[in-house]
Amino acid sequence: MSAFANRQFSLFFAGVFFSVQAIWMQRMALGWLAWDATGSTAFVGLAAGLGLLPALVAGPFFGVMADRIDIRRAAQVISVLMALALLALVLALPVLSPTAILLAALVIGVINAAHQPVRMSLGPRLVPHDLVASLVTATAINFNLARILAPAITAAVIVGFGVAPALWLAIACHLPMFAALLRLRARPLPDRTPQTLWSDLVEGLRYALATPSVRMALALTLVFATLARGALEILPALADGVYGRGAAGLGALTAAAGIGALASAFLRGARARNIDGTVPRSVYIASALSLLGLIGMGLAPSFEMAFAATVLTGGGATWCGVTLQATIQTGLPDALRGRVMSLWTTLGFGMVAVGAFAIGGLGQQIGLPTGLILAGAVGLVGQALIMRWLAPKSSAA
Repeated sequence: MSAFANRQFSLFFAGVFFSVQAIWMQRMALGWLAWDATGSTAFVGLAAGLGLLPALVAGPFFGVMADRIDIRRAAQVISVLMALALLALVLALPVLSPTAILLAALVIGVINAAHQPVRMSLGPRLVPHDLVASLVTATAINFNLARILAPAITAAVIVGFGVAPALWLAIACHLPMFAALLRLRARPLPDRTPQTLWSDLVEGLRYALATPSVRMALALTLVFATLARGALEILPALADGVYGRGAAGLGALTAAAGIGALASAFLRGARARNIDGTVPRSVYIASALSLLGLIGMGLAPSFEMAFAATVLTGGGATWCGVTLQATIQTGLPDALRGRVMSLWTTLGFGMVAVGAFAIGGLGQQIGLPTGLILAGAVGLVGQALIMRWLAPKSSAA
């Protein structure tokens, strides 16, 4: 956790602590609104997917922009836009229809699609290059701590007071990040010859495909993000549709994923070795465990067993996400950071939308437990094929 010795990063972390709480609060609130309005597993998957789909479609474009613009100012604008979008949602709650819920998810998804490459470019440019891996781990711990705190807080607020106060709380949590950004200064990018949008996109893609560890990281992210993380987006249907536990059950299962994720992030941070730019063997194990957890969620005979399986899925997926992100970021030139990391976020967040769509729709047709089992099995086969065809030399970290 050596990045905390850097004053800029400590200030950045303090602001991000609250903003990621807001992200999880709004995601949980939207998921509950979708389930409460329709009682449909497919609709919950559709709403979750629309919130993540813009990252798949527009992520690379926002990555190019992150390498061209004032990154700090861009982060400020995104914070304001997110707060305004949530404010509009709160004001529309009395007349909110299923169609309006989908529209709100899409708008918030577009803002998040811009937020991800900006956030991943800003953080590493606040610290020296030798602290980048430490920074990635610290921010991952923060993100996954929010997966425990925010669902518990949001569930309690929804049960006790309704969705509107939960959304107001999310709005308030965006404000500290805006204040922190006023005092941050990012490392400037080197001067470069202006290129077309397409040329910049191709340059980032060529770097990713020509670097074996980055290529492998993107392929593995495609599998666990689509299936493991996609399944975690339809927890409202599992919590209430399968087990009848309501908003409190949703908070418990979301926190279960957060518990696994937080434990995994802390373990990653405690490793003595730094990420060395190769894909660690532990990633393959963690990815398989996340998919086995998915099968366990489908086979679970009780809510308690589903809780335990969700912990495993969240933990495995987070180990992969944290480690692969650090693998890519280590040694990545600042001038390419936005574009290359946008490819990772396109898969890491955008393909979650595809998984949520697919598993939600499949669950509606054959039952959610069976859909989860099938998704886990498909993922294990996909990972085996990727390891056979693409695996570069890996480290033991």
